Amino acid sequence: MREVLSKLIDLQKIDSQLMDIEELKGDLPAEVARLDKQLDSLSAGISESKVEIEELGSKQRRLEAEVSDTEETVKKYQDQLILVSTNRAYDALMAEIDTAKRSAESDGMQALEIEEKIQHLTEQVKADEIALKEKTGLFAKHQKSLQQTIEETEVEATRLAGERKRVESKIDSSIYQNYERMRGAHNGEAVVEMSRGSCGSCFSELPAQLSADIRAMNSIISCPTCGVILYHSAE
Repeated sequence: MREVLSKLIDLQKIDSQLMDIEELKGDLPAEVARLDKQLDSLSAGISESKVEIEELGSKQRRLEAEVSDTEETVKKYQDQLILVSTNRAYDALMAEIDTAKRSAESDGMQALEIEEKIQHLTEQVKADEIALKEKTGLFAKHQKSLQQTIEETEVEATRLAGERKRVESKIDSSIYQNYERMRGAHNGEAVVEMSRGSCGSCFSELPAQLSADIRAMNSIISCPTCGVILYHSAE
């Protein structure tokens, strides 16, 4: 059992070194992923807004053309007023004129509303394009830093990963599974050195006999409080 415990200690040391390498990257992986997502969102938003601006522009031009045609129609009706000879014909023509004017007014209001929306969208696109440019530069900077860190640690990380695999293969699967479970529950620490008769993880004071058993290193002993595997270093 002493040999198994020794392997667990070695495995923990390797995992601690791998964690140190990951910590060198800091928040860069998450920041790069976040910026990448933001860039995709901004690019998609800009494209959608430009399509909407084009569609609104077409609608605006159509409405303006209809207003112009309706105004021409009103002018023709007004020219015809001097030609009518009965009140009935006059009233009918005036009704047509009123209907046409209301239609032109409605189309004109819609065209103005569309113009305001186009202006708003255009301003939004300009702001988004500025943000896109800024975030693209920031993304490139963070990505370069992350890549540099990866390149600087790649050799050591590869060596440690190989060593980890070798050590893991020599540990019983049930013991290894418990080790991984404890690592997940204690921020990567499953095997911790006892310190002055206390758990090196939760700092709970250990019973004297348990401390003696841990010093003997003849069995795998877990902290009765937090559950981490404890060991004693003779150094």
